[in-house]
Amino acid sequence: MIVMGCNSGVLEAEQGKNKFLQSLVNVSNEFLNVFTSFGEMVGSVLGLNLESKKSDVGNYFKKVQGTVERIKIGLNKIVAEMKKENNPNAEATETAVKTLVESKLDKIIAGAKEASEAIGVEGEGKELLGNIANNAGGTAGDVTKLIKGIKGIVDVVLKGVGKADAGDDKKADDLGNRTAAAGEGEAGKLFGNAGIDQNPKKVAADAAKAVGGVRGVDILQAMVKENGDAAKLAKETAGAATTAPKDATIAGGIVLRAISKDGKFAGPNNIDDAKKVVEGTAVSAVIKALDALTVAIRRTIDEGLKSLKEAMKINTNTTPVASGNSGSGSEDQ
Repeated sequence: MIVMGCNSGVLEAEQGKNKFLQSLVNVSNEFLNVFTSFGEMVGSVLGLNLESKKSDVGNYFKKVQGTVERIKIGLNKIVAEMKKENNPNAEATETAVKTLVESKLDKIIAGAKEASEAIGVEGEGKELLGNIANNAGGTAGDVTKLIKGIKGIVDVVLKGVGKADAGDDKKADDLGNRTAAAGEGEAGKLFGNAGIDQNPKKVAADAAKAVGGVRGVDILQAMVKENGDAAKLAKETAGAATTAPKDATIAGGIVLRAISKDGKFAGPNNIDDAKKVVEGTAVSAVIKALDALTVAIRRTIDEGLKSLKEAMKINTNTTPVASGNSGSGSEDQ
């Protein structure tokens, strides 16, 4: 009977361990299910198209915030249940959860919240992503808070990945060098305070070339670079950079101007060919950036959840605390 009691206690401990491992698997699966469907929409990011509004991107960040908050709540619930039942791995699991929450989850949540508030959600941010002035200069959007929010996420999920100066500084029309002050036919004209009177098609083509020449991770790094030219282009209306802008700089500036509240590109918007290219380029740049961000967030948290599974297996051979009056040892598990 004593042997059976010991075996029963060990079995009880094993069942308890498996119970909490399954809880973690459920949290992980919930996260992956949300982000898989989330990610599928990012192929056309959330169905973004030429009619998409800035608020659609605000909703994207709000969804990121809500998804990661649910993961945090689920993990803390697991720890609370383990401690309540005196699970021998509760302390190790609590430490691992605390590390994941403080080093990653909380920062992603805070960054997504700040970005969504900066852009606006439904009822706010009503302008199109490809918002173009009619024969007039562009409008600098409010990008300071937006950059801070996105940087908070990028620094966690894409640290050391991507190059803010990716691509080259060659113009699309003749492969001549771009200039810091945005000469004729250069994409920098889209950020200027005057209408684009000359070569609007060349300007549009140069913008498309810049976005097409870099990866989403490069665009994100350009967007959040400290005192970077992408931010300078987006927040000012001179259309000028510190140095001749490379493709990633142009693309990063386009995303920031496209999604920022009140941000608008310089026109004319009455030349259909140029207008369509700029609109499409703005949407494409946003899709590239959000696609890369979604993949990075999903990968980062998935890796964190896998590490928690390992933490929960620590001390799995610990002898369960058994009651002196019980052969099963189940009361104190």
